[in-house]
Amino acid sequence: MRYTWVLLIWLVMAPVGQTAQSEKTSGKTQVITGCLDEKPGIYVLRTDSDLKEIAQLEPVGFEKQLFARFVGHRVSVSGTLIESTAPPTLRVSSIGSVKDISEMCTPTSGK
Repeated sequence: MRYTWVLLIWLVMAPVGQTAQSEKTSGKTQVITGCLDEKPGIYVLRTDSDLKEIAQLEPVGFEKQLFARFVGHRVSVSGTLIESTAPPTLRVSSIGSVKDISEMCTPTSGK
């Protein structure tokens, strides 16, 4: 009888674990390099050449204002890329995922 209850509880809990796992793997972990810029209320990464938006940065577990110290810098940011938005959203789990490459971010000519 005891094993029946254990099996029953296990069967009830198994779908919950599968749902949580599929939510975690909904995006791809990537490293994106670009120029960090600020728009009203959000921070974005832009390309070096034409300053086109590559990704919108979304902090997870910290304040978005921590991105401010990197505005105008060329950075490399790792996080989970969610491509269902335009531009894609890069969810950053810690400010340590932002690596400063250069203190200046100037457009490069493609010619």
